[in-house]
Amino acid sequence: MKKILYITTAFVLCGGIVQANAACIATPSCTAMGYTSSSSCTNGIKCPFGNYWNCANSDLNNKITELEKKIEDLETQKESCYIGSILYSDKSCSSYLMLGKTAIGVVVYLDGTGGGQAMALNFVGDECEWATKYGDILGLTYYESASTASKDYDSCGNTAKIIAAGDKSEYPAAWAAHEYKTAGTEAGDWCLPAAGIFTSYYNNQDAIDLGFERAGGTISSSGWSSSAEDSNDAWYSNFSKDYGLSSYYYSNYYDYNEVRPVLAF
Repeated sequence: MKKILYITTAFVLCGGIVQANAACIATPSCTAMGYTSSSSCTNGIKCPFGNYWNCANSDLNNKITELEKKIEDLETQKESCYIGSILYSDKSCSSYLMLGKTAIGVVVYLDGTGGGQAMALNFVGDECEWATKYGDILGLTYYESASTASKDYDSCGNTAKIIAAGDKSEYPAAWAAHEYKTAGTEAGDWCLPAAGIFTSYYNNQDAIDLGFERAGGTISSSGWSSSAEDSNDAWYSNFSKDYGLSSYYYSNYYDYNEVRPVLAF
């Protein structure tokens, strides 16, 4: 009689999976592996062994994205210019001094159409004469009273006419303003303020002085204007007078005054 040999193979059931000749391996713990969130998250990684997520990288990425957006918003943001705001070399404005930007002036006048004029943070050079000679200047309008002079805002138009009438030895104040330059500007961009610009300063002194203080500039309204009273006299800033204006002879022993250029924007 033949003998029949039966060969059996051992099978091990591990985790519901039949494996031949294999040892059991315990299912790893999601939480032990760092998948600690029971809720899904943007950019998170799901545990392969259960419904848990690792959100650490996701949180970090989200924070970085939010920070980048804030930086981008700050870089692209252009705050509206108003009287007393700081003007920068890129022609943007802000209420407070911003890091990474170069302040060049403080807004002292708005023209009502989105533009205006900003005054330089400091005086230009030493005190000087408005002119060293008397006489008419071609095309320059004369303002016979402080009230009419207070309505003259044509700083650069006046300055252009004055410098066309003579060189810097003859019209030192206008030339000092004309030759001034800063970051973002060139000689010829700045002008001697018209009388109405000083009147605007006079009417908004607190806001403008605060702007100079925040920008690290010199708080002072003193200076020559580019507005003339007649062929012998020019208007200058004097806040103890109506409209913040007084007039001086062009050339005399006491007619030295300061120059505070303005920039149209």
